[in-house]
Amino acid sequence: MRIIATLLFTAAVLHSQTFEVVSVKPAGPGAHASIHLRGGPGTNDPSRLSGTVSLRTLLIRAYSLKTWQILAPAWIDSANYEIAAKLPPEATEAQVDLMLQAMLAERFHLVARRQSRRAPLYALLCAKGGPRLQAATTSSGAVSSAGPIIKPGPDGFPSMAPGEIIRRSYESVIGGADGIMYKLWARHETMTQLADRLSNQLNRTVVDKTTLKGAWDFTLAWTVDSVGGNIPITDPPPDEIDSHPSSPVMSGPALSLFTAVQAQLGLRLKPETGPQEALIVDQADRVPSGN
Repeated sequence: MRIIATLLFTAAVLHSQTFEVVSVKPAGPGAHASIHLRGGPGTNDPSRLSGTVSLRTLLIRAYSLKTWQILAPAWIDSANYEIAAKLPPEATEAQVDLMLQAMLAERFHLVARRQSRRAPLYALLCAKGGPRLQAATTSSGAVSSAGPIIKPGPDGFPSMAPGEIIRRSYESVIGGADGIMYKLWARHETMTQLADRLSNQLNRTVVDKTTLKGAWDFTLAWTVDSVGGNIPITDPPPDEIDSHPSSPVMSGPALSLFTAVQAQLGLRLKPETGPQEALIVDQADRVPSGN
């Protein structure tokens, strides 16, 4: 596989961006790992960053990559760590990323390199007949602070109660006999944002090639296999999307994401190959150095 570019990351490059205080230690047996760190810029706790996470989760956050873009030993998914960090005043997201990179280099002795290589991906395109999307509108009326009421619909998918008003994207899941019934009510979403959501579901980069500009409102529902599926049932990114996992078990139609995107949105996913960035971990300590 042809390597287009390689860049070696070292602590020397990152020393200027550090946390004021940071504690990182192995999590105890049975600790529940989240898929996101709590706090940081843009949240209700901008001066702190904390959570129990795997090393892969730290790498994803530090280097702004997806899980499939990180090539590393298998233990980075099973070893969990408790992290608590105090951020400098008015730290930005980009600065926090550099602080995490510096912490990984110092505490885990991480040696990693970025490579851009050709890899499978999906292109998001307009389907024959054109898109079935509505230009984003501003909803009027009161919005419940507790979130909309979600119940199983007659088709087995999550259904929002009549009259419910939402002003930002909202997602819900229900376990069913055919898998997990997933529904997204998108508000003010760009096609780039949709491509990013689809990337998370498909574990493969999705590139927006629709040429559709602006923001859109739409609803998308599909079924994910409960064993092999990859859907964010818990721990959504803070202040980015509401999540309301539902508990009833319903039976409903099996509907693949590929079929749903074309039938419901008038878009399609086309397999292609193209340049994709990857982070290759050459070295990392399983037990971080002392705080």
